[in-house]
Amino acid sequence: GFEKVYSQVLREVEELPECTEKQHALADVLMRGWWWLPGKKNDALFARIADAAMEGKNEEVMTFIVAREDSKVYGGARIDFIRDKQIPRLEKAGFVKALGREWFWLGYHLFREGKAEDGRVAYDKVEAILSKEDAYRILVPSARKMEEELATRYQKTVKERYLIGGTVEEYRMIEGKARYWTEEGFGKGYLCAIDRKSSRILRNASSCDGYFFADISLGESYVGSDGTRLTYISDDESVDTPAGSFDHCKLWEVRRFTDTQKIVCRTYYKDGVGIVRQDHMTDGTTDTHLLSTYEIKGGSGALPLASGNTWEYAATYSPSAILQDLKITVSYAEDGRILISYWENTERVGYDKNSWLDMVQEIANDYCRTEKSGREYICDVTPAIERAEQLAVSAMEKAHTKAAASVARRILATDTAFNPNYTATGHWNFFNRTYIQKKADSLCLTVYNPRWSFEWKNTGNMGAAEEPILYNDILGILQDATNCIWSDEWCVGATPIIEYTKWSRDVRTQITCEDGGTVTTKAGTFENCFKLCLDIGGMEDGWSYRGGKKIYYFAEGIGIVRTENEFCGGARTAVYELTSYEGVGEGFMPMADGFVRRYDALDLTDGFVGAVEYTYVADEDGEIVVFADRTGIRELPPPITQYSAIEAEVVEDRLWDAGKHKESRLCHDVNNFHLLCHFFGRPSRYWAAQEKAVAWNK
Repeated sequence: GFEKVYSQVLREVEELPECTEKQHALADVLMRGWWWLPGKKNDALFARIADAAMEGKNEEVMTFIVAREDSKVYGGARIDFIRDKQIPRLEKAGFVKALGREWFWLGYHLFREGKAEDGRVAYDKVEAILSKEDAYRILVPSARKMEEELATRYQKTVKERYLIGGTVEEYRMIEGKARYWTEEGFGKGYLCAIDRKSSRILRNASSCDGYFFADISLGESYVGSDGTRLTYISDDESVDTPAGSFDHCKLWEVRRFTDTQKIVCRTYYKDGVGIVRQDHMTDGTTDTHLLSTYEIKGGSGALPLASGNTWEYAATYSPSAILQDLKITVSYAEDGRILISYWENTERVGYDKNSWLDMVQEIANDYCRTEKSGREYICDVTPAIERAEQLAVSAMEKAHTKAAASVARRILATDTAFNPNYTATGHWNFFNRTYIQKKADSLCLTVYNPRWSFEWKNTGNMGAAEEPILYNDILGILQDATNCIWSDEWCVGATPIIEYTKWSRDVRTQITCEDGGTVTTKAGTFENCFKLCLDIGGMEDGWSYRGGKKIYYFAEGIGIVRTENEFCGGARTAVYELTSYEGVGEGFMPMADGFVRRYDALDLTDGFVGAVEYTYVADEDGEIVVFADRTGIRELPPPITQYSAIEAEVVEDRLWDAGKHKESRLCHDVNNFHLLCHFFGRPSRYWAAQEKAVAWNK
């Protein structure tokens, strides 16, 4: 119903007499339409929002405008753009908050480019421009502290091993209750071998419609607008922490799904103190934070939010694996606005070899490293793979380990730099762990979670022979096309249109539902199938393979049995079929513990192999977790040994000469030339051959 109400409000604003206040309101309304109406984003609308914000002196919307404009510029050019265009424009127009924000991000990017002194000057400007009630002024001390840590403690540490930065969360007092409003933040590091959200203590507790508490009795639940459930579990809990023991604590629980995971968060409150413990449970694992020190300068109740109140928390990680510094401060609390600042500094210093959880996180996060130059390279995680296999006990752990180990070993074996004795090359290999979320009339798949999931891609110059391996994401492509993997709305004759926004792209899919007849695959013959025809728009550039025309066939009790993906402008079709399965259920998209579904690409050429195996496991609440083992490799034939060294040299010289004079189209195909180098036992010429062939193709 949002679009209907939005249209009414927009019309009312447009009919107001012309004045600054009208333009201020118009900018507010148009920005909400940009955010929440799929298919409405375009340059003309953005320009209209920007004009209204400028004329209406709308600081909030102008901040949105400059942030989006900044995001379109990369590297050192962003510094020039902010300094030479954005800041003068905002100064001339008299903006303050948006100007302070731009000075902050100018400082941040100056530090990234090694211009530390200029960065410090920019942060000085932020503190001079903004008042104590602005988030970006509050962030400056943490930003300075981060730069000191990066220049010393983390100077030689790979980014995958740390997470450091600051956040300011804003809460508003609404009808007597503190409610989450918005946030700003910054940081560096790409530590994913940890629950990155577990340190957001207050935000985790207020993730049900922004409320910490609801007007409910003990044992009751409040269900939020997105299905999140907030439950008052207990009012008499005892909690032991490094800061002391606390009796008669209140326990509230939040249960929800995000785009990437299932979360259960239990928060313990002590009157007059605040949060003394929080258990953040994601995907079956638990991260616990305990109050270590605190100072309460004012306020009352279960969560006193007076200015100056501080809490520090200790995580229950082994100090031989993870070190963390976490401090939360009420930096401002006046006129119904509360600004909470976080400082977090987390470093993974090792992995617990006796922990299955740590071993699978090591596989997912240490298989690849990045040099200072930006080049990524494969690292040996074989010991972690073998240890995870030894430690896996539950059905969930065993399924996770089996799929992750399969993909990791394949990545190691097919990387030509890591394994000089490769017999296949890796191009499109993925491990994913996702949840199936059951909604009122649909099934949805959570998306990529870097804590568990990993990948290795090497597509080079994509050709028609290679492209079919891109379609091995059977469930993911369907989810992106329709915003679910099954809808009760789908029935023969239905022609729904799906519109939503994903990755800043407006996806629009025309669906046509038909009788699928009988489908025969290696897994068997399936009668009375359902056929889902998709025409997907909005997937462009690097995502174009996920767009266009696709067909899915579903069999009763089984699920998907065949997919067809048009490519090469519709001239070709990549087909994946069900080749084996375990478990039968009810309906056209059954989900149950113990299911296995394997799909293989048909009729691939030039040695390419595309496949995916899905394993389904139920968690402790009966929710289904799906493990995906996706294969995209090119198998190489063994070297031809019947040629003598001299003969091989002669033949290779002829090939080089033919390519030089463009007499042989064979030498124009990068992949075929790779094969030729392999045929003649010349793997050392592999990369040289690629460079030559790319040059010839140009």
